[in-house]
Amino acid sequence: MPTDIPVPSPSYNYTPGSIISVPDVTDINNASYGVNSFDNRRDLKVGEPVDNEQSLRLLGTSNLEAPPPFSAYNSETKVRGDTQVISHDPHLSEDGAMFCPFSEALYRFLLEQARFPPSFNLSCRGTHDETRTRQVMRQTGDTQSYQTETYSKTVVDFSFVIDLTPMLLAEPFGPPIYVVGDRTAAHRGKTYKEVDAAPSTTPEGRDLEMDRAALGKEFRREATADEKDASRARKDHLTNVGLPPWVHLPSDAPGTQAGVNSDEAQWRYQYATHGANQTFHDSDLQIPSQNLRQWADEYCASKKMLKEFTFEKIVHGWNFLELRQQISKTLKANWAHPSNTPTVTFNIESEVVSVRPDNWLSRMLSNRFYKVLLWLFLIYPLIIWPYKRYGGGGGGEWRVAGAAYAMAKWVHLEDSILGESVEMYSQRTPMLPSFQLRRTTLKGISRLEGVREGEWFNEWKETIAVFAREKRNNPDPIITPVGPPRSTQGGYRQ
Repeated sequence: MPTDIPVPSPSYNYTPGSIISVPDVTDINNASYGVNSFDNRRDLKVGEPVDNEQSLRLLGTSNLEAPPPFSAYNSETKVRGDTQVISHDPHLSEDGAMFCPFSEALYRFLLEQARFPPSFNLSCRGTHDETRTRQVMRQTGDTQSYQTETYSKTVVDFSFVIDLTPMLLAEPFGPPIYVVGDRTAAHRGKTYKEVDAAPSTTPEGRDLEMDRAALGKEFRREATADEKDASRARKDHLTNVGLPPWVHLPSDAPGTQAGVNSDEAQWRYQYATHGANQTFHDSDLQIPSQNLRQWADEYCASKKMLKEFTFEKIVHGWNFLELRQQISKTLKANWAHPSNTPTVTFNIESEVVSVRPDNWLSRMLSNRFYKVLLWLFLIYPLIIWPYKRYGGGGGGEWRVAGAAYAMAKWVHLEDSILGESVEMYSQRTPMLPSFQLRRTTLKGISRLEGVREGEWFNEWKETIAVFAREKRNNPDPIITPVGPPRSTQGGYRQ
């Protein structure tokens, strides 16, 4: 049985027009599932809506009964395959009561799910085709004869998986939560992708961006084909080179980079991205126009029967495209069939968290067995899909937010002084390890945390070569490299 966790109720002294300090739980850094945190505070002008007892005090209605404090609650979840966590818990898709956030349960559920990093591994596989012969018996009347027949067979030379999950950096404040940019084509409550931005001009030439600014209203519309292509290409590029979605690329249009979910995360992850040989900057991280809690509010307020909130987990910090090429070269150099191309893939497991309503149809569609039956009897394509796609109360997906997990990143040194060089800092702090990689930023000095991809490859190169030469087929993930420890210095790229 879930038990209520007592939460202290701070008192506030205020006068009209004054500034008071109230807890900010919009950031995962100080929010734990089921427990309100009052450590992270922000300034709030009197009159700005706040939660629960604070709202009652500010409205002069303290004689009303305040809602109970948020309590710990274990949501119903299930895992489908290796990539998806699904929840049909009714508390995660319902509206809230008076003075309660619509999405408190959903918001905290997503923060809780973000605490669990995905499983991450490298898969290597090499095959070749062989032409073989076999004897086939032919029956002609009463006469039997044997003929030689040729056929092709695919032979697996090697197949192994290296577990990279231990390489993911621990995040003491929780992983950063990102929200897609306004001009990124994404599912925002419909079955098609939208953007929260007006087109530049109307056919008559009127500037709709100016109209939007003047009216102070949001402008949500279906994304154009060019916007969809650009958003897809940007996401693929960031995934390949291991950059988080909040960085700014030279080719980015305004409003396409994702925002981090809080002011504190904005400060923490500024100048933190590791991406050697990449052209980008992360000096101006954006705060999203609509944060995770507001998106959760919007989802919970929807009455659609087949709605879905999708929360993604991504991995960054290594140039996976370059690392994949180096691994492929090593495999081919130690393979009996160097003319063939090995398959080298980086796989993320449990990368998607899906929240769906608690109704019979939504639960049925989450069950693969029932969904296959619905397809076989043509019920899904002829009835359910049109209702989901075009019905006003049918389907809608929110795929607007996620959490990012780093393999390597730069961490700001709080004791550094703005303007000093790495050499000056090292002389001032001789007790710190001298082998730490450091660099100068506009915030001060940062040190590299984690292992770079070139260093990891140098340590694992011989293991990858041995498994290819010896035609290893290991079903279980490999955790440690074979052979004596190797120096991690001097990898293919530092």
